[in-house]
Amino acid sequence: MDRFDERDTIFSRMELVPGSGKYETYYAGRPDLKQVDDQFRNTNSGLYKREWIEMARIDSAFRFLKEFRPRAAQSAGRKGADFPADQESLEAIARELRETALEYGAVLLGETLLGMECFYSVRGRGDQYGRPVTDPLRNALVFAVEMDREKVSRAPRPVEAKEVTRGYIRVVIIGLILSYFLRELGYEARCHTEGESELILPAAAQAADLGKMGRIGLLLTEDYGPMIRLGAVTTNFPLASLNENNPAQASSLADFCATCDLCARHCPGKAISREPAFQSSSHPEKWSVPWKTNQEACFSMWNKFGTDCGICLAVCPYGN
Repeated sequence: MDRFDERDTIFSRMELVPGSGKYETYYAGRPDLKQVDDQFRNTNSGLYKREWIEMARIDSAFRFLKEFRPRAAQSAGRKGADFPADQESLEAIARELRETALEYGAVLLGETLLGMECFYSVRGRGDQYGRPVTDPLRNALVFAVEMDREKVSRAPRPVEAKEVTRGYIRVVIIGLILSYFLRELGYEARCHTEGESELILPAAAQAADLGKMGRIGLLLTEDYGPMIRLGAVTTNFPLASLNENNPAQASSLADFCATCDLCARHCPGKAISREPAFQSSSHPEKWSVPWKTNQEACFSMWNKFGTDCGICLAVCPYGN
């Protein structure tokens, strides 16, 4: 069974410090990536870098998220908690979890027992760098918050990146509240969000029937298209067995990207495939990723603009 190593993501690679042991070790194994990555690191300009007030807000949001990574990685339940485990109590806890997520701003929820295909094989961000993911909590509540379509439609201007970071912050608040709640009851629970996730979140969301993987490599949802940010909580609380039958997404989601390549045609870096979808022979259909995105070509546009690009999100007509 193939699993993806988070250390190979462009965001993990950009956290490597030249001359450090992690840097030397990684590029000794992947010398083909060293030149292009060093070029990215040495690019200090960007079209929107001059909009320094907006950029400071974006950077401050990511700094906030980075400082919350250790809290998200916690999982141990409160010692001494002794709550009844009868079916009625379990169902009441599950209802409270769902209500809490919705009250804090989630617009989509799904519960499932995740396959290992949804987890990175090895972590690649922050303090978790290099840690194999071998025995994770697999009962998951996966959720999404909605982004403002009008703001995202202004990509690649910084207003789009501000909306993306606002989505990440709302996700981390929901995930932390849910995981703290479960740990208060004595269960193990772990929050997964931007920069601190054992999960490949779009794959986990697809497994939870929130949507389907789209041509842009992000989740496409029936009501919101790709205008969402994803988070999840994994736990040993038996969520999957208390599932209220999340409705599977309509087949139109699976077919839409096969006939539309608007994102690929508008991608300034030509990072999005215009080829027909493919199915992985080593992954069940539910976790399959039918298109591959060239992350180096994508990130080159981030460097050019000085912020995330987002044009593929802005032009996607689904859910509009």
